[in-house]
Amino acid sequence: MDIFNATHNRLLENGFEVYDIEEIRGLGASFYKSSVNNMVLKKLHYNEEINLIKSFSNEIRSILMESRENIWNTYLLLCIGNEIDFETNYKIERDTNSLRKYAICSELDLDRIPFLDKYRVINKPIKNDVTLEGESEYLQEIILFLQESDGKQNKLTADQLDELMNKILKMVELRYENRQNNS
Repeated sequence: MDIFNATHNRLLENGFEVYDIEEIRGLGASFYKSSVNNMVLKKLHYNEEINLIKSFSNEIRSILMESRENIWNTYLLLCIGNEIDFETNYKIERDTNSLRKYAICSELDLDRIPFLDKYRVINKPIKNDVTLEGESEYLQEIILFLQESDGKQNKLTADQLDELMNKILKMVELRYENRQNNS
């Protein structure tokens, strides 16, 4: 199924309704509303349209403000073909000017939108504290390093990351050498 149609169906399944705002339709997009959030859905047909996202987003924002819609809870969903690389998707989503944006390349991308599915099932509780028991030796080394470096509170420096990577690489080399010697 085309990603635009899959996104449209997912919005409808989750209680969004299509509202016709002529100016938005004229820009080749669709406007959806729920009781809390608004979505603007647009399919990008060719790579050059990516360069126009910023101006498109500004224009949509202006139209919504004139229509007295809540722009703070409005998201721009851009359906993009799979030929767009990860870095471009990241740039699109990091740019929060005008409206917050999501780049949708597959149905899996829809799962990244936290408020889209009302009844999303979380299979496994999130652990806040990691224990060393039963974890791999590599993971144990990483956890110990993070604890010693106060990595839970601070961002690691490039030197600290290099130090950690060197420790893990040495562990891998040692393990490989031990396998070779035991064979």
